[in-house]
Amino acid sequence: MDPILHKFRDKFFEEATGLLDRLEKDLLELEISPDNKELIESAFRAMHTIKGVSGMYGFEYISEFTHSMENIYQAIRDEKLTFNKEISNLTFLSIDHIRKLLQDEGLTDVDNLSNHNLLLTDINTLINNNQEAKPKESIQPKAGKPSKSSWHIMLRANEKLYFRGISLLNIFRELAQLGEFQITRIEYLSDAESDTWSILLNTDADSGQIFEVFLFIEDDVIVTKLSEENIFETTFYETQHHLEEIEHEPSILDYIEGSAKTKDTPAHPSSPKKAGEKKISQAKDQANIKRISVDSMKLDNLMYLVSELITVNSQLLQSTAHIHNDIIRQNVERLDNLSKQFRNTTLEIRLVPLSDTILRFQRLIRDLSHQLNKKVELVTHGIETELDKNTIDQLNEPLMHIIRNCIDHGIEFPDQRLKKGKSETGIIKISAFHSGNYVVIKVEDDGTGINIEKVRQKAVDKGIIKASDKPEKKDLFNMIFLPGFSTARSLTEVSGRGVGLDVVKRKIIDLRGNVFIESEENKGTSFTLKLQQSVAIIDTLLFSVENSFFTVPISDINICSQLSAKEIEKRKHTATIPFNDVLIPFIDLRQTLNIQGTYNEKIKAVILRNNDRQVAILTDKIVGEHQAVLKPLGKSFKDQNIISSASQLGDGNLAFMIDTNELFKMTMHDTEINHAIVN
Repeated sequence: MDPILHKFRDKFFEEATGLLDRLEKDLLELEISPDNKELIESAFRAMHTIKGVSGMYGFEYISEFTHSMENIYQAIRDEKLTFNKEISNLTFLSIDHIRKLLQDEGLTDVDNLSNHNLLLTDINTLINNNQEAKPKESIQPKAGKPSKSSWHIMLRANEKLYFRGISLLNIFRELAQLGEFQITRIEYLSDAESDTWSILLNTDADSGQIFEVFLFIEDDVIVTKLSEENIFETTFYETQHHLEEIEHEPSILDYIEGSAKTKDTPAHPSSPKKAGEKKISQAKDQANIKRISVDSMKLDNLMYLVSELITVNSQLLQSTAHIHNDIIRQNVERLDNLSKQFRNTTLEIRLVPLSDTILRFQRLIRDLSHQLNKKVELVTHGIETELDKNTIDQLNEPLMHIIRNCIDHGIEFPDQRLKKGKSETGIIKISAFHSGNYVVIKVEDDGTGINIEKVRQKAVDKGIIKASDKPEKKDLFNMIFLPGFSTARSLTEVSGRGVGLDVVKRKIIDLRGNVFIESEENKGTSFTLKLQQSVAIIDTLLFSVENSFFTVPISDINICSQLSAKEIEKRKHTATIPFNDVLIPFIDLRQTLNIQGTYNEKIKAVILRNNDRQVAILTDKIVGEHQAVLKPLGKSFKDQNIISSASQLGDGNLAFMIDTNELFKMTMHDTEINHAIVN
């Protein structure tokens, strides 16, 4: 396929997917408010646009199929049909089918072909039954107002339309559905590279419907309303008079090439527009052009360039540290400041709100609740919280699996909930919020909860623990994430697919995060996902132990302190130090990472905070602030949990990023002496 044509077809896939997402959103809201006319109109417009654009790009099966679906919603608009569960289910199935047709445009897949014919039969049956029940009534125009208007369309066509995969024949077919039209080639505006066409159209469609026909070639079109009458029924003199007025307006070439100057044009183009007159290029909502879609590959490349800039900037700072020239120092500091702003802006560009992915969860909950005959409602809070796009994409699978388990194993059937004194409808709540350098996402249900005794017994049966062992509740919950661990009595089509919560755990760990479970029997279960924010480039504190360099996120640091070697030696058996009238654990990196050498008389300590817990890292020297461009480590470090990634310093050395989560894990089982008050 021609690369230019392929590019525009990819753009069509993106636009079609967005329209299908919008249609799904409208349907979910319509199931709650079936009489909402605005939602009906929005759903109709989405289908109408998909039909027109797919036909324009040669996706005939999608165009014809969507046209059939569009007829149902036209009947609802005309109040000949009422939106109900049958229509909703049929539309959702149609959306899923259109998504498949985007990948199988020729209907070569046997299953897709069979489903295509079945859905068309269901659609036609619904429409035919409606026509039998309610014969179509002729709509009479209101007194004093004609039912149709006349429009003039000037269209410029060139070879670029071909390379974009746009078929003028399909556009004219779409135009023919709006009403009667005539096409004339304008000789004096046409040349070897392009043709300019004058189109007269008589239709009862409004301007919005006409504009949608030319949605993807709007820069090459001018639409003007001529009359409230049928121009094809007027005299030749009147028709010619209208066309002469049009020819005196700036041509489409003037608008496209920017040659139409105010001083050279008649007064009327700048005067207030007549009712219905509108140039597509000026009709865009200003809010729509504030957001643009960008290929994620371009963002990844931008991120790479920014990371290289930060690395070079770090090298420049280090190589000029000994230079005392004021001008050089000022320019270096200015470059450092600009690079930080550039970094922050680039990271923000990659951020997308969690709400962008919530739609698929709404659809999932809707479908599964119907399939399992349960009543489930989705509640959200804080979904405007933003995460890196790559993180959002990788979160979809674990979140979907958690929600499946909540509905299948958590939420009870309506009659069971009533017996427990609960409402028939179960609640699944998704909430998100920032916590320091982390984003926390919680998925909660108000269902049956986890039977802790069943979990313990399952662990005993599998030989994970002994019958005499008495593990803590949180340790038993963590066992649920072990491969093959399930207390479900039977497998179901929903969650019994041979994939357990161990997949969820593994995916979250791959994102350098963690997942925790809290549950209370008959009250519900919550899954908490704690994820680091964009970690490609972060502000860190750089310190050294012997000849090795390490970093920790500045956001995790409470304070830096200094201790004596004698005091550390005295408390070596408890591995704690006094700080603010409490004892906190310390980590000796020399011992933990087998680093040679000994500490000086004065030992530097970096004290980290995580909620109400603190831990200290012993170091030889604190170098200072460092913008770390983090990159993954090789297989040599796969068994080293305390180090998560590395960053290159200005002199070429590597600085290893300490995973502060792992540090706090190492001290989780310390005794209560860590919180005791020093006497």
